Amino acid sequence: MQELDRAFLLAALDGLNTNICITDTVTNRIVYANENMKRIFGVAEPEGRICWEVLQDGMDGLCPFCRIRRLQAMGGEQSCVWDEMNTLTGRTYKNFDCLIRWEGRDYYVQNSIDVTEYRKLTEEAGLDELTQMMNRRAGKAMMETALKAAREGKRQMAVVLLDINELKRINDLYGHSEGDRLLQYVSAVLQPRLRTGDLMFRLSGDEFVLILSGEDKNSAVRRIVQAQKAMADQREQNGIFYEASFSFGVAEAYPENRVTVDELISQADRIMYLNKRDYHIRRARERLQENGSRSGDPGQFEYDKDHLFDALSAGTDDYLFIGNLKNGSFRYSPHMVEEFGLPGEVVENAAAFWGSIIHPDDELYFLESNQEIADGREEYHNIEYRARNVRGSWIWLRCRGRMTRDENGEPEMFAGMITNLGKHNQIDHMTGLYNRFEFEGNIKKYMMDERVESLGIMILDMDAFKNINDLYDRSFGDEVLRLTGRKIAAVLPENAGIYRLDGDEFGIIVLGGDEEQCSDLYNRIQYQFTRQQEYGGRKFFCTVSAGLAFYPKDADNYLELIKYANYSLEHSKMLGKNRSTVFSRSILWEKERRLKMAELLRESIDQGFVGFSVCYQPQVRAGSGRLYGAEALARWHCSEFGDVSPVEFIPILEQTGLIGRLGEWVFRSAARQCSLWRRFAPDFMVSVNLSYVELMERDVFPAVMGALEEFGLPPANVTLELTESCMVKEDKQVNKIMGRFREAGLKVAMDDFGTGYSSLNSLKNIPADVVKIDRSFVTGITEEGYNATLIRSVAQLCRQVDMRVCVEGVETEEEHSAVRGMGVELIQGYYFGRPMLPELFEQKFTGM
Repeated sequence: MQELDRAFLLAALDGLNTNICITDTVTNRIVYANENMKRIFGVAEPEGRICWEVLQDGMDGLCPFCRIRRLQAMGGEQSCVWDEMNTLTGRTYKNFDCLIRWEGRDYYVQNSIDVTEYRKLTEEAGLDELTQMMNRRAGKAMMETALKAAREGKRQMAVVLLDINELKRINDLYGHSEGDRLLQYVSAVLQPRLRTGDLMFRLSGDEFVLILSGEDKNSAVRRIVQAQKAMADQREQNGIFYEASFSFGVAEAYPENRVTVDELISQADRIMYLNKRDYHIRRARERLQENGSRSGDPGQFEYDKDHLFDALSAGTDDYLFIGNLKNGSFRYSPHMVEEFGLPGEVVENAAAFWGSIIHPDDELYFLESNQEIADGREEYHNIEYRARNVRGSWIWLRCRGRMTRDENGEPEMFAGMITNLGKHNQIDHMTGLYNRFEFEGNIKKYMMDERVESLGIMILDMDAFKNINDLYDRSFGDEVLRLTGRKIAAVLPENAGIYRLDGDEFGIIVLGGDEEQCSDLYNRIQYQFTRQQEYGGRKFFCTVSAGLAFYPKDADNYLELIKYANYSLEHSKMLGKNRSTVFSRSILWEKERRLKMAELLRESIDQGFVGFSVCYQPQVRAGSGRLYGAEALARWHCSEFGDVSPVEFIPILEQTGLIGRLGEWVFRSAARQCSLWRRFAPDFMVSVNLSYVELMERDVFPAVMGALEEFGLPPANVTLELTESCMVKEDKQVNKIMGRFREAGLKVAMDDFGTGYSSLNSLKNIPADVVKIDRSFVTGITEEGYNATLIRSVAQLCRQVDMRVCVEGVETEEEHSAVRGMGVELIQGYYFGRPMLPELFEQKFTGM
């Protein structure tokens, strides 16, 4: 009977139109292959032969993609579904594999279906096989079309990137078939919520992209949150027995945007990551509450020892740690276990445990930083935080470490050292003073000491110290720092201490110090540096600026107190240096305004220069009064601060590195506008300002020439303006850059002449076609003989070296009459017109 059953089973398997192969897991020899498999692989009797010799090409051992080892590790009679590109037939198979145990031996059963043609059809149709929605290639192509249509229709568009939470964990726990079912469930929940004009496609394994036409960010967020709720509400009735959720990010595209499809997806990805990081932190806390932290067996703790030295070399002394990022367990030094009451040397779910003993004000910062390491977003770690030890005291710690990756590029190990900042006095080797770590540690200690009712801190910075290093050398500069520290220490009262901070900065802590005492102390310090000094036969002069802040009047925590002192120091520098500034709320308001404005500027630029415009101020010929051209000037209207002056926003753009993007946009706008106006006036000239920072940091030549070519604008119709001080202070480099533009046919103007430090004689050495005299020389020109003499002299000299002169700031008829007879060629100012939008410019100068 058993023989009959066996014959019947084999006959049934031979009749299937799929490939069936059974292999002995010990010998890797085939014990059975059905007739369909023998025919497909061209072998009549595969039984008894090693599987990879029969079923693959070029293999000399177990195939690297074989699932035998994975199934054995899973234990029991497990199964898996996977795709294989066969090296012998070149076909694609979907494999349904499992392990079975028979008569004391394990056998690997492989059931393969040829899906090659089906894959070709779905790929050609642009479909994702699993979810039956558009795949990455087709989806991005449709997104490109949708983006173009939105621009043409003057509509905004929201782009949503979804990432399934913990899909890997679901695959590991319940198998890949369950993970596939979750992806199908997410697709089934989201697709019915699409409206006319919306799109959705699968970007990658666990990521989906939605394009919501005509929607802003807030509206898109509301729709996706509703989908999240629906997923949670409907999961049980759809057979999803575990938590199913996703994280998402939303980016906006406006009609004015020149943003690309990839840039939009990248913007949404950045926001999605922040949400995903918060999700992991929340889940870690929940698991801590559910399971607590347990001590593991040190003997069972595993990590990659090959990378241990590299990781630890990035740290300092004190407590060592090493973590396995695959399972979240960490091992710590025994004395750290003792100091902080850790459950044991090995702690599972370590981030959550530490969150329970971190100071509440530092907890979120600590968890976010650690999550960035776990996600692979950061490879180096250097943070400070407070943790409560077994005696209940808050201890300031500095944690430094390095993350290493496995062969697949995934985060694997995190190791480093944690320094107890209160354990050792730290000395600056150059000056012999305590260093910044001791400075910070003492401030924190005093603020926690109930006996200390108040203290003042002063941050001192040496003005123009760089000049000393440049004039002599760095070793001489080091001696100056040592002498400066000694001079300051000599005038300190008994309740004050000095510390060497970074570079040329010093810090002073004044216990019980109030504003009057600290201001008086600064005056005594300032007096030490009012005269030229000498060391080793070399003379030097260097003043000091200071910023002051007070505890508890200004702040009741270290981070804010040190921040306010630094803000005050910046204010002293802005006011001209060699002075002190006591912190006030107005300083904070100004600083926060600049910081907020920097973020709003970045947002405006990222959204296609929303709020920016280019205005044009007319330039006329002095002799005839006819229009010569216009200067293109950037203007910005901010949603929060209204119209913001370029005097305020240009320096912020330069500091944040955004000036290059705005500069290129302004130049393209001006080039396009000039090409249009040349239809009415072929000789119309447009002047565009160049930022010195932009010019020094990147090669702007290709962008400028590319814009001229795109709009068909001759180089001779464009003038590039750079301020006098910039053209003089880096003359060699600037001359080379501006000379390149002149060779290409563009004109170059020296702006704000007279405000820098050049002489009339230096004009002949500067590569300029136009000299623009600053408006400060026009004010009162009818009464002041000096200003009139200067303008005449500049005009006469410029004629000799074939330069034109343009006078800026002419506002009245009297000033116009006085200037036009001084031999200048061009005049610009409110008398002829303020900077105006192109439409108004055309209305006013229709006859150009």
